[in-house]
Amino acid sequence: MQALDLALRMGFFYVFILLGFAIAQKTSRADHLAKVSTSLIINLLLPILILQSLLATPASALTELPAVILLGLLTHLLGFALLLVVFRRRTVDKAKRGALLLCVTFNNAMFLPIPLVLMFIGDAGIAIVTIFAIIQMALFVTLGSFIGATYGSGAPDLQSIVRKAVLFPPFLAAGLAAFLFVLGFTLPIEVTSVLEYNGIVTTYLALFVVGLGVGTSFSLSGLRSALEVISIRQVLVPAAIGAVLLVSGLSNLTARVILLEALMPPAVLTVTYANGFKLDAETAATTVTVGTLLFMPFVLLLPLIIG
Repeated sequence: MQALDLALRMGFFYVFILLGFAIAQKTSRADHLAKVSTSLIINLLLPILILQSLLATPASALTELPAVILLGLLTHLLGFALLLVVFRRRTVDKAKRGALLLCVTFNNAMFLPIPLVLMFIGDAGIAIVTIFAIIQMALFVTLGSFIGATYGSGAPDLQSIVRKAVLFPPFLAAGLAAFLFVLGFTLPIEVTSVLEYNGIVTTYLALFVVGLGVGTSFSLSGLRSALEVISIRQVLVPAAIGAVLLVSGLSNLTARVILLEALMPPAVLTVTYANGFKLDAETAATTVTVGTLLFMPFVLLLPLIIG
């Protein structure tokens, strides 16, 4: 029975990503559909999921918060540092270098981890995904903008970027949940049972958005550079994080979610950032496409890796 349940979850994982990809390839309105779906997740479904999961988080889990933050920063910054070392040994076009640095630094912190955590770990892991998402938004505003300004020729409104990060709905939801948590507020069982459907909708809509994102940015040019970045982002970084987790003493649930986050391919948002700063957006699109495509069959091994 468990094997059948796992097979069905795996099937839905691929079906919704492939559905999004197929629609993106068939219609010119895929960008609009992706924006609407993303807005629904970011502004409504995910904040509700965060409130639900954080309010159910036991107080003992807060003792691991500093370690989660440190490992979240390491997950992002290690790839950046390793690629800088690679760049010191050879010449790479400035705009391309900036795009690759974005891709190796910023992985898919929400839209793939959320459904995978809900499928294989449970909604208790959403609290850690939320922390990773907040860390990533802070790094996008700081390190991401620095990369864009250093290697690109565009000049986006940095004040607007900062404002969007501060008003990021999941961030606001996490703040509200923390305030209610301190007050000792708990959700009634009747409300919790209804909100369980929100998790299901969030799971499959997020996978659909991943498919749309890959479909709209699909490119296979500059494959060699993309594979180099992916080998760092999806092999070396998870291996290093996994080694740290083995000696960290963190709880099983926390360690599993952090390892899952470390395994994620580059985020689709890097393509948007590359465009905004006049970096090599095509290289970013190739890296996101190849990284996501290579990750998809790897999902079959996740139950063995994270339990």
